Amino acid sequence: PVRVFEDFRVTDDGRVVILVEVEEKKSVLAKILRILSPAPTPRYRKIELDKMGSMVWLMCDGKHTIEDIVKAVMRETGFSRRNAELAVYHFLNKLATRGLIQFILPSESGES
Repeated sequence: PVRVFEDFRVTDDGRVVILVEVEEKKSVLAKILRILSPAPTPRYRKIELDKMGSMVWLMCDGKHTIEDIVKAVMRETGFSRRNAELAVYHFLNKLATRGLIQFILPSESGES
């Protein structure tokens, strides 16, 4: 897995906060609500990850495999292999569905 968004920060306690730009909706109803709303529409949405999610996010650098991430979660949590796999697969799927990461396949012999 590799991060698509590099606009994130790591807090003092090691948690990751991802900043995702909010797309402005163009429907008539959205425009009316924007005009009537006393508060400005936020340009960014913050996604704050917990300790484990932060560890997984930081490992989504294109260098670590899903297997590496599963092993790290097992070491950190004491989960069984099956539970670690389920947790990691579910979390990575959620990140991919939101467009925050992509999956890349390793080259078979290191060729480009």
